[in-house]
Amino acid sequence: MFVRTLEREYINEYVKLLFLCCSELKNIFGDDFIGREILESCYESFDSYEGILVAKAERILGFVELKISEINRKFPIKPFLILGFSKGLKARMLLSFFDRKPKKNEAYIRFMGVHPKANYEVGEILVDKAVEFASLKGKKKISAWLPVESDLVDICLEKGFEIRRMLESTFAEKYMGKKYYYLLEMKLND
Repeated sequence: MFVRTLEREYINEYVKLLFLCCSELKNIFGDDFIGREILESCYESFDSYEGILVAKAERILGFVELKISEINRKFPIKPFLILGFSKGLKARMLLSFFDRKPKKNEAYIRFMGVHPKANYEVGEILVDKAVEFASLKGKKKISAWLPVESDLVDICLEKGFEIRRMLESTFAEKYMGKKYYYLLEMKLND
């Protein structure tokens, strides 16, 4: 297994795993097939995949998608319009729940997941690589919002992240299917 930057040829496989690992996406789109089609179109529109790291063996086993201020990568609205104007706009706005804009000295993990059949070590390696990426970019802090029940919370805590706060949201429960999220943060060395 190796970890490297996502390549265009693996977008389909990446988006399938994104939907498998992030049940919130199923709730946002309602239909996996259309949701995957929309996100594939979004990812294909990106000029660069810097900060989107995948753990790959024969297939992608896990991923971590980081945002930093130097990489301005947003999901375009046009692919969402396949759902119709109001549903597409709603889905795009709900997806922005995961699209926090990091400050100049921060890195933010937008998405992170590990295939259910992969071992715990894949998650550990991806968290290490995310921290390494943020450090190499000169960031002083890395953060992520994760569902409270996610195994990735335990991995992040083992790797030195701290729980900064817990979000209890009926809005998130209604639209994402999960009511409780942790904001995890780690200060990085200079």
